[in-house]
Amino acid sequence: MKQNLDTKTVSFTELIGNGRTFVVPRFQRDYSWEQDHWEDLWYDICDLETEKFHFMGYIVLQQTEDEKNFVIIDGQQRLTTLSIIALAIIKILEELADNEIKPENNRARSEALRNTFIGYKDPASLVTKSKLVLNRNNDDHYQSYIIRLRKKTSASRLKPSEKLMSQAFDYFYEAIKKHFENNLEGEILANFLNHIIADYLCFTTIAVNNEVNAYKVFETLNARGVRLSTTDLLKNLLFSMVSSGGDADIDQAERQWQSINNTLGKIDFPTYLRHFWNSRFPLSRQQSLFKDIKGTLQDSVSALSLLDDLENMADIYAAFRNPEDDLWRDDKLKKKSIEELKLFNVRQCYSLLLSAKEKLDNAEFIKLLKYCVVISFRYSVIGGMNPNNIEVAYNKVAQKIFNGELTQANVIFENLNDVYIDDRTFKSTFASKSINAKSKKRLVRYILFSLENYMSNKTYDFDDGKTTIEHILPDSPTEEWEKYFDMNEYEQYSNRLGNYTLLDKNDNDKCGQKDYPEKLKIYLESTFTLSKNLQSFDIWNPKALENRQSELAEKAAHVWRVDI
Repeated sequence: MKQNLDTKTVSFTELIGNGRTFVVPRFQRDYSWEQDHWEDLWYDICDLETEKFHFMGYIVLQQTEDEKNFVIIDGQQRLTTLSIIALAIIKILEELADNEIKPENNRARSEALRNTFIGYKDPASLVTKSKLVLNRNNDDHYQSYIIRLRKKTSASRLKPSEKLMSQAFDYFYEAIKKHFENNLEGEILANFLNHIIADYLCFTTIAVNNEVNAYKVFETLNARGVRLSTTDLLKNLLFSMVSSGGDADIDQAERQWQSINNTLGKIDFPTYLRHFWNSRFPLSRQQSLFKDIKGTLQDSVSALSLLDDLENMADIYAAFRNPEDDLWRDDKLKKKSIEELKLFNVRQCYSLLLSAKEKLDNAEFIKLLKYCVVISFRYSVIGGMNPNNIEVAYNKVAQKIFNGELTQANVIFENLNDVYIDDRTFKSTFASKSINAKSKKRLVRYILFSLENYMSNKTYDFDDGKTTIEHILPDSPTEEWEKYFDMNEYEQYSNRLGNYTLLDKNDNDKCGQKDYPEKLKIYLESTFTLSKNLQSFDIWNPKALENRQSELAEKAAHVWRVDI
């Protein structure tokens, strides 16, 4: 569908010029940029002195009836930060004037820059009419303190976003002073802001002329390969729909949105949103998610209902990412499965588990968790197979669980049979699997301890710090090992699962880079069956390693198996 978009590439001067003002919707997200963002932007700005150009990305604006006033759909973080940089320079100019360094000129520069980048002072009230109006949570602090170059007496009373704005101001104030410490002159500072920053920072503005197009622009931009925030646009859409109910509904929606963010913490909101959606509806990829959700919302009732569901399920989703969550405190089986899924770094099953946690009884949910661990280990950890295919399978079953069609874990597993790797394929893949024990140490420990517990009928904890991973073919082999593994073979076999065993730390230290016969004496005295069983191999060469890994593959097929 063709969209009515006005797209231009402009300098910062052109963006904010001609008396334009910008308003952040009251329900838009709070200021959230932290030091890594500030540092990146500052380095880019410093490069402008030689590069003469830096692209700041896309800014999406909704034009109001007054052609000079715009609502910011996407880009408020960048505009807010640039205004803070301008204010930091203005403050330095005012300090120069206060210190009687060309006071008249520097006060004039300060006033001119304030009028250009921040806003003009009302001649009657002497209050600055800001070019930028932030959301309801941030605007009071921005207008009363940041713009007026004041600090709040008690920083402890600041909201997190207000504290970030103040910290951003302090960061840029110090960075600018340091950058010009040998040449801190008003004319140079004014030129730095008014020409270098203003003329060489460039944006592509995308202006839409009504609210409906503001939402449709997301689809258009994604089709052009420009990534915008699904959650920001969804938030705008939800809040615009509930606004018909007045301030009470808006306040409720804001409370719920903040509650969801607080619950998720550092968890990526767009990822949660997609897993939540795919737990109930046909599979949606990230690029089409906003469109799919928007298509199901008709009015304020449906918007508030979606917020209710997102808030209710956020606790469960956060718990899936944290084995120590209170939700698993009293159930070791659940906690163990959650920990294993986290260790595998698989998330495709979360849509299935969200539906299951909501709809299944506790016993069936425990069974399904275990099934997901086995499926994930076979399919993803050992098989390394296409994650998109398993996500499709989970989505189809998740919908059936949510709709009440599937209520028993065994039947659910039968519906997932296509992604349960059969024994023959699993054993074949396991028999040649390599995993780097340095970069994936906990995963290798988990595999070895799982095999050890199966073979010895013990219950060792794979996080036991007293036990180490022993490389039978050492990390740094001596010349003696070259009789059995040439350089190419070393590269091929050193990270194979068949080359690892378990030893107490003291025994591992004794092994060092010894040759295999000397190591074998230590293995035979070990308490671990994995190591004792190495007595079957008189020498350690590629054939022995392959034979041992094939034997381990046979056992692995029993360890990670679903029997129903």
